[in-house]
Amino acid sequence: MKVYKDVFNGDDLLSDSFPIKEDGVCYVVEGKHVTRSAIGTADFGGVDEGEDAGEAESDTVTVLNVVDAHGLVETMYDKKSYLNHIKAYLKRVAASLPADKRASWDQQAQEWAKTVLADLDSYRFFTGASTDPEAMTVLMKTGEDGKTPFLYYFRQGLQAEVR
Repeated sequence: MKVYKDVFNGDDLLSDSFPIKEDGVCYVVEGKHVTRSAIGTADFGGVDEGEDAGEAESDTVTVLNVVDAHGLVETMYDKKSYLNHIKAYLKRVAASLPADKRASWDQQAQEWAKTVLADLDSYRFFTGASTDPEAMTVLMKTGEDGKTPFLYYFRQGLQAEVR
């Protein structure tokens, strides 16, 4: 299996167990909302009076499969804070690229960021498990069907590792 890690902090962000498509400067992954047991993520308190153990174990939670599988953590941005983050992040990525690839990548990345900023309220934001504010922020936007989540990762911000 190939795992994609953040180039700056090593957080696992994605794996090839999910279908990955290239779209310009990004990898795009179609996610799914899945239902799983809430045991282990719920309150660790005892069973409420009047509730038997069988009912407590049947609790479920709906999660986004890619987010859940890689321990991504949702975060919030307003337009100003996202603009500050993305400017610094794109500059950091560009500096890590070979000189002959910088200009092309930088232009494409800036164009992509402008389209995101124009529609920022349509996105949700996730960081890796370390919640490093200087690392990649994964974006999620619901498709035109109003149900299907698509996650966006900057390709140049990922490093593949075979496990």
